[in-house]
Amino acid sequence: MEWNAKKYNTTHDFVFKYGAGLLELLPKEPKKVLDIGCGTGALTNQIAELGHEVTGIDQSINMINQAKESYPDLSFLQEDILNPSDQIRLYDVAFSNAVFHWIPDQDLLLKNISEHLNVNGQLICEFGAVGNVQMIREAFGRELKALGVSFEEPFCFTSVEGYRFLLKKNHFEVVEILEYERPTPLKGGKYGLREWMEQFYAAELGELSIEQKEQVFVNMEQELAPRLWKKDHWEADYRRLKIKASKTR
Repeated sequence: MEWNAKKYNTTHDFVFKYGAGLLELLPKEPKKVLDIGCGTGALTNQIAELGHEVTGIDQSINMINQAKESYPDLSFLQEDILNPSDQIRLYDVAFSNAVFHWIPDQDLLLKNISEHLNVNGQLICEFGAVGNVQMIREAFGRELKALGVSFEEPFCFTSVEGYRFLLKKNHFEVVEILEYERPTPLKGGKYGLREWMEQFYAAELGELSIEQKEQVFVNMEQELAPRLWKKDHWEADYRRLKIKASKTR
């Protein structure tokens, strides 16, 4: 999926704004940091402002181009952490916000991160937990089923127990792991749910006709309003995993 970088910076800026809390878990002394899935570079820049030497990587060329334009003094690379090039070397910290749930092969992800960390290097990340945006996902699935459209979930949401196992398997010792609810207001007023869907389910919606897409939106809004409409905005039912772990060898 290719991202709309400018819309990400405005309509969906909650993604990196909520991620700012992860910065508190970074070491206080300067370290060499890899920001995985850096997006438009907002958090990468904040990491640099804390005194760290940081490199931001992202699969999306739109995101990388926007990051380079916004922060020309920082290092950004178009890279896939599942298939890293020689440009990605060894780091003291692997940092990532709202990215891991897009990656189906979590075992390979952690294996590659471990291989690019120094011994005692840290993994600091946050991403979707089991049940993340479940009401929205289930409503969308029902609408597509009614249209006879197959639906393969694009997300990989993991439990605390499942991730503890994967971390240990890939030579990480858990320092902190927290699963929690994080109801998230969406921008755009009454159109907020539609705009969220347009960004995060762009590929699936792209398979529908204009009429089908409109009907899906109308039906979803009617179904979800009693639970997710909050007077003047939509509030997505986010659940998150926050992790700090240390590489053991």
